[in-house]
Amino acid sequence: MKNLIRGHLYQLKKDYFFFGCLALSFIFLIISIRISSLEAEFSPVTGVDSLIGTFLGGDIILYAFMLLTANMVAEAYHSGVMKTIIGRGVAKNKYYLSIVFTISTLYVLVMLISGIVTGALASSRFGMGTVLYPGYYVLSIIARILFVMAHISFAITMTTLTRNAITGVIFGLVIPNVPQILEKIFGFFKVNLDLDFFKISTHMPSVYAASNDLSSFLLCFVVLSGYLILSVVTGFRLLKYQDIK
Repeated sequence: MKNLIRGHLYQLKKDYFFFGCLALSFIFLIISIRISSLEAEFSPVTGVDSLIGTFLGGDIILYAFMLLTANMVAEAYHSGVMKTIIGRGVAKNKYYLSIVFTISTLYVLVMLISGIVTGALASSRFGMGTVLYPGYYVLSIIARILFVMAHISFAITMTTLTRNAITGVIFGLVIPNVPQILEKIFGFFKVNLDLDFFKISTHMPSVYAASNDLSSFLLCFVVLSGYLILSVVTGFRLLKYQDIK
């Protein structure tokens, strides 16, 4: 696994798309700082809230990292790298998990650095603030990491199926949002369908809803873990029966 991760990191060092993701992340950071400054004119934003809020945000950056992931997998197929890796006896499942871990970790590090920067700037003006609900913040971070891993995993699984980066990302975004799509379709035909339990957006935590009530995280973790397991199991089966040529 370590050698696979080193290989992915070496590949990313030569991938201009990866540096594009970093540039996009920098732009997001600048925008976040600007928005925080505007919000501070109406109400103070402490360092802790700014840090956690930035870390829990950044969906656009996540979508860029999903495209980066899908492009890596598609290139591995088209260039013959996948065939070479599997031919050397590397387990397909390990290859799959190594990509999920590598890209998810890089995304988390990027967002963590962005959060620290925005938090430090907010702290310099309004103080670090008091961590009133440490348990909520910790569980929120875990939930966000699961959210990221599930989406990265879906990007890999769908790219493995289609062997096309764009298609893989599109399907990787659509599948976790199937409940919302079904609700809209049934709503068009005047049929009331409530799928809130299966909707990730319903259960994701928010800094503005922080409290000592941590009961909502149980459903959050169940739903996120369910999507992650679904994606990983599907990806494993696709790779297992796929004839890599």
